[in-house]
Amino acid sequence: MESSSLHLLAINQSTSTLFRDVVDYFGELGVDVKLVAGYLETGENYQPKFQWISARMGDRAPAWRRIWSWIKFTVQALCAMVRYRDHFILLVSNPPLVPWIAPIVKRVLGIHYAVLVYDLWPEAMVQMGMIRRGGLVNRFLCRCDARSYRNAECVITLGTRMVETILANMPPGEPLDVQIIPNWADTDFIRPIPKGQNPFAIEHGLTDKFVAMYSGAFGVTRNIEGIVYAAEEIQDIQDVQVVLIGGGARESEVRSIAAEKALPNLLLLPWQPVESIRYSLTAADCQIVSLDATSDGVSFPSKVYSALAAGSAIIAVCSERSELVDLVNEYDCGLWVRPRD
Repeated sequence: MESSSLHLLAINQSTSTLFRDVVDYFGELGVDVKLVAGYLETGENYQPKFQWISARMGDRAPAWRRIWSWIKFTVQALCAMVRYRDHFILLVSNPPLVPWIAPIVKRVLGIHYAVLVYDLWPEAMVQMGMIRRGGLVNRFLCRCDARSYRNAECVITLGTRMVETILANMPPGEPLDVQIIPNWADTDFIRPIPKGQNPFAIEHGLTDKFVAMYSGAFGVTRNIEGIVYAAEEIQDIQDVQVVLIGGGARESEVRSIAAEKALPNLLLLPWQPVESIRYSLTAADCQIVSLDATSDGVSFPSKVYSALAAGSAIIAVCSERSELVDLVNEYDCGLWVRPRD
């Protein structure tokens, strides 16, 4: 079958460059690709190889707004599945409501779909304390999860710990073939740059510093204030600079703590433009990757691959059961630190 006769409908509420690479690749092969997304990460002069169907963006906090954004996006995704039911459908696990309704749509309309699992629900809800393990809601959502996987043509996830979690939530004795495809980084876009030639490092006076950087969301499960307190402990070491880049639910709180401390070795910056990330990340000697204990076996931070592409060591702030610890130990590419240590 010619690629021009193939049709793909991808559904992902928040589309980063990683998933964008996937749909772009299919588009370059001549596949007719449509993407339903609330957010699409783009850069300067970027030209998508697919049709973007704009939908509701996700909200991170408070919880009721996040769930409401899930519901609105799921309705829009359902409309797209009905309209493009002749397309093969690639569903991402965020938001979780979309894969949960897919088996119903398959029964009614005969669609064919695959599930790409970035985050595992409802296990994440259990670990965050939103629902009780073994409770009525947990059991119902686990059945929804199992049904969505059972009816899929293919289930894909990021690592072995996540496979173990998926299989543990399947009914006893029911086999499921889960494919592991790790995430990646664009090593043409992000590659080591000497600090003396790095405009970000030059602009912020980092060329002669050892830079420990956190770049990402200041989320409720990220112990960002712990990084500020660590910077306070080492402020007498003149050649070390701690850099925090990002924003999110706790941004105002982090800024307040940083302003109160007024540390000379702490630099707090907002989100950087996509085209500048290659310079900000490569200004770091080590990247701090914080993964809350509630994320064990339910997600894996894609920022790890960007940090490694930039030539940075990893400071893995996570529980010892995390797959991130396995990566750091296997490849000897950083250090492991317990959360809130």
